[in-house]
Amino acid sequence: MKRTSIQNGYTLVEVLIVIVLMTIISTFAIPAWQNYSNNINLRTAAREVMADIFNTRQRAIEENLNAYRLIFNVADNNYALSRTDTGNTIWTKSLTSFGKGISFSSVNFNSGSIVSFQRRGTATMGNLVLTNLAGSTATITVQITARTYVQYNM
Repeated sequence: MKRTSIQNGYTLVEVLIVIVLMTIISTFAIPAWQNYSNNINLRTAAREVMADIFNTRQRAIEENLNAYRLIFNVADNNYALSRTDTGNTIWTKSLTSFGKGISFSSVNFNSGSIVSFQRRGTATMGNLVLTNLAGSTATITVQITARTYVQYNM
């Protein structure tokens, strides 16, 4: 009778080749994934700021008040909704809640950092720029009609 040997498993050379290929692939994939993740966080932060601008405008219209404003604080990397008639701060949001490294690089609303909303739906014109660790930017522009749009540079 003839005996045949059956090989089970992989040889050491095959395992080493797979490890080398996985290492090469991961050296390209990990930085690309980090940039992708940073840019997604930047987009999320920009959309949230735009939603807060829209919601504050709606609040001013619904309550028929000229008292609402958003105050952007570049140094502390946050922004707050407040009322001018009562002096109360309703809430404060930090950009760090959207991911590491997202910050305001500039805020310019009539040479200031405050967007005021009128009962008829208008707002202070201007823009603000968000940046992330990858160097990407999101420029949010607010028109006098409180129409808001964003431009990304990624």
